[in-house]
Amino acid sequence: MQTLLQAAAFVPASIPSPDWSGFDIPLPWGTLRIHAYALCILAGIIVGLWLTSVRWARRGAPEGSVWDIVIWAIPFGIIGGRLYHVVSSPDAYFGPGFDGTGDLWLIPQIQRGGLGIWGAVVLGVLGAWIGCRRAGVKLTAFL
Repeated sequence: MQTLLQAAAFVPASIPSPDWSGFDIPLPWGTLRIHAYALCILAGIIVGLWLTSVRWARRGAPEGSVWDIVIWAIPFGIIGGRLYHVVSSPDAYFGPGFDGTGDLWLIPQIQRGGLGIWGAVVLGVLGAWIGCRRAGVKLTAFL
């Protein structure tokens, strides 16, 4: 038991983040910073969309209906994720104790980071529901 505790002392308490967080693309009016986490989110959206399209087609669903649904779900999910972050970390946006010293112009600036998964899930499902209604598909069948 003692050797197990000694070995545990050498295990890091958390997974360290890499030094690299993204890269810059020079543009005539400035630079566009591409963050690694944004690439991961985009890759997840693409793989999820591809997998959903394949599974949806196997179930005999109308072709293209996945696109009709995700065109609503993805933007709603991004907005929901941002709103959850703003509500759960309000000091930067509204000031400590909502004293008015925050900067409301930071709220739409998602390139600065800050998306909350629970807000993305809740509003993403709401967006999927809207897309399903417009496509004539039951949400429960889509999920």
